[in-house]
Amino acid sequence: MSGDLFPDSTLHLLEKTLSWHNRGEEIIAGNLANLETPNYTRKDVNFQEVLQGYLQGRTGITLAATNPRHLQTASLDTGLVRETDAPVDLDQEMVNLSMNQLGYQTSVTMLKKKLDQLRTAIEGGRV
Repeated sequence: MSGDLFPDSTLHLLEKTLSWHNRGEEIIAGNLANLETPNYTRKDVNFQEVLQGYLQGRTGITLAATNPRHLQTASLDTGLVRETDAPVDLDQEMVNLSMNQLGYQTSVTMLKKKLDQLRTAIEGGRV
């Protein structure tokens, strides 16, 4: 990260959390779109596991290959996607969507405050 304009780990973490929440919304939307699809099992992202891995220095998160014919990828740092073997429950997905949106909004608010701090430092405290 030597080429970063602002080499701040908090900014990078907030950037990652926004990406993870965006990916989580895509997965939840996919679950909702397949609500009545026969034999569809819901997919899930374990944000706590993703965040813990990132904080421990594992920035690339690999996809699980459940079939030998699956394409192999190097890494995907937008979330740990897994099949749950459970049917899609509309109420649970709506709760998951709300929690995901709350997490996204929290990250946006924190990012805004961090950028305000940087602006204040650059401007020397002038408003």
